[in-house]
Amino acid sequence: MTPIITLREYLEKGKVFVIPEYQRGYIWGKIRKGEKNSVENLLENLLLHYQADTEVFLQGITVTENDKEVVLIDGQQRTTCLLLLLKTLGYTGEFRIKYDVRKESNDFLEELDPQTCDIDEDEIFQDIYFFKKTVSIINERLNDIQEKGRFLKFVLDKIKFLYINIPANKATTVFSMMNGSKAEMLHEEVVKAEILRLASLNNEQCSIAQEWESNVLRNRYAREWDKWLHWWRKEDVQRVFGNKSPMGLLLSSYARMKRCELFTFEEFKKKCLLNAEPAEAKRVFDGLRRLQKRFEDAYNNPVVYNRIGAILIVLKDEGRQQKFIDYYFVEERNQKEAAVSLEEYYNLVFLGLTHDEIVLMDKEKFATRFDNTLELLNDDMLYMNNREGAFRFLLCLNINEDIKQNRKFNFAIWENRSLEHIFPKSKVVHKDENGNWFNGNEEPVEMVDEIYLEREKIASSDGNVRTTEHSIGNLVLLYKNENSQFNNSDFVRKKELFFSPKKEDLSRSRHLLHTVCVFAEKEKWNGEAIAQNKRDTIMMFEKEYNKLKELYQYEE
Repeated sequence: MTPIITLREYLEKGKVFVIPEYQRGYIWGKIRKGEKNSVENLLENLLLHYQADTEVFLQGITVTENDKEVVLIDGQQRTTCLLLLLKTLGYTGEFRIKYDVRKESNDFLEELDPQTCDIDEDEIFQDIYFFKKTVSIINERLNDIQEKGRFLKFVLDKIKFLYINIPANKATTVFSMMNGSKAEMLHEEVVKAEILRLASLNNEQCSIAQEWESNVLRNRYAREWDKWLHWWRKEDVQRVFGNKSPMGLLLSSYARMKRCELFTFEEFKKKCLLNAEPAEAKRVFDGLRRLQKRFEDAYNNPVVYNRIGAILIVLKDEGRQQKFIDYYFVEERNQKEAAVSLEEYYNLVFLGLTHDEIVLMDKEKFATRFDNTLELLNDDMLYMNNREGAFRFLLCLNINEDIKQNRKFNFAIWENRSLEHIFPKSKVVHKDENGNWFNGNEEPVEMVDEIYLEREKIASSDGNVRTTEHSIGNLVLLYKNENSQFNNSDFVRKKELFFSPKKEDLSRSRHLLHTVCVFAEKEKWNGEAIAQNKRDTIMMFEKEYNKLKELYQYEE
């Protein structure tokens, strides 16, 4: 039987909950610098789950239980807070807490009326002060709840936690080992606890050697799990996979592999641990281990890392990202035999195709998206008309350069991105219909001299390509900065600033290899260079997609 119980089941034990003498006083509600107090955190968590009508797991409660009492070894703060919450909600069932060495605390809880419980700053008993503080916070936070009875039923039936009963002779030892833990227990943690519990189960007739082996297995699983947890918490792992939960995509992906509708402990248990047997838990752990290795292998391969990171950025929507994660990591198939390779998927997603359009190899959608991208690159006013499209295409160009170098791309750029005009738009001028001069910011210019570039002179040497300062030919991707000196400088000065080791605010942008190449390859930047760069970029794009054009039988 699993040791996970609801709050209602906890109370229905019908016993007195004893706070032993070695426990510290009640302090929930205490203000912590820069953080919400524990009562606020608990209530916020409960309200979120109440609104979504989902279960909420709290950290396990460790006790030693006898015929009349439940002695709280770890969980007295939570249990006391829940008592105060229930009293505030009008709970009339049996729920008694006894403080072994604080009669005043016992008396207060017995006589408590939440409606007349005012905070007294001169209160001499710490427990009573924070009892009152907690009730005050509860009243304030729950003031807007209309159906208190419905919320009370939610609290009784949807709050769950591990109930761990240990022998009385181990109580003080265990207590000394259990300080500093957090109040909320996530589904990931409950799954871990249940897998470790089941994997180390023995029958009553097991030998000492078998029990020892089970403990060794449990410890090995726990250490391995902690390594996975540490890995998913790495900043660049979270950045490339875009998931912020403690175990990243591992458990949610495995749950979908086993056809769980949602990743919750109850759903996971039903689909993966239904029989509550050690062999079952071991199979699940082995499956998690294999899936974890797939994620780590992808992370460790720079080319795969780059393509996956880019795909997840471009897909944006969580549902679309999930479809790709399932396609690449979860579905049981050989990646070499996939209908669409990772490289093809990467190139197709940058055209704007959705996951479904990619895996169905939709030729009509390919033609439409290819034409749209080509139109984007030909747009002389791209910066004004489709800045997001320009960002996406320049991101692709920079990632492609890192792929050539077998180097991991730094995806931090995407949250701090900026489009930069190589030739400053403030120094490009054009006339309106009345003969007045304006620059690329549409600001009036009174006198035009040699520092300005006339828009009508932005053309290739043969005159076949004419464009503007806002085209793809004059744009690069950079990190955001507020360096107006760089933005408004001419090309030669920009090169000096960009490559100067003293210019720390531009140093991050130097990992952008396509941007680096643009600044490094030419000695000067004028109208001809802009037009030529636009033409070269379009030709490079069409060449890059030649194989896909053949595969999709594209016709111009």
